[in-house]
Amino acid sequence: MPHVSSRKLDKTLSKKLWHQLQKTFEDAGSKQATSHLISELLTQTERVMFAKRLAIIFLLDRGVPQHIIVKELSVSNSTVTRFSLKLEEGKFDRVLKIADKENILVALEKFLMSALPPRVGRGIWTYWGR
Repeated sequence: MPHVSSRKLDKTLSKKLWHQLQKTFEDAGSKQATSHLISELLTQTERVMFAKRLAIIFLLDRGVPQHIIVKELSVSNSTVTRFSLKLEEGKFDRVLKIADKENILVALEKFLMSALPPRVGRGIWTYWGR
């Protein structure tokens, strides 16, 4: 997991930085510009972490069993359980509403191919097709 400094930011500064980050992504304009922005701002580890988080949300929403998600995405059981509880509480409703689930699952599959074992045998790949 990426390191986060233990030194806390001033709340006003933190809020300004958050709004600037949002504005930067909003102003990116195109998919290609957003892609470049993500590549420039996030490390490979951070990109995989965010992709896994999105994958967990969408796979849980599709009813994929938690133990399959844990195994195939190489995440902890507690992480999947935490996301499952948040999903039940409606914390990811906006993410699910905004995203084109079918296309994002295809995109996540391609993106995660580099982080997951080869596509042989059974496992999560059978659920991606459903």
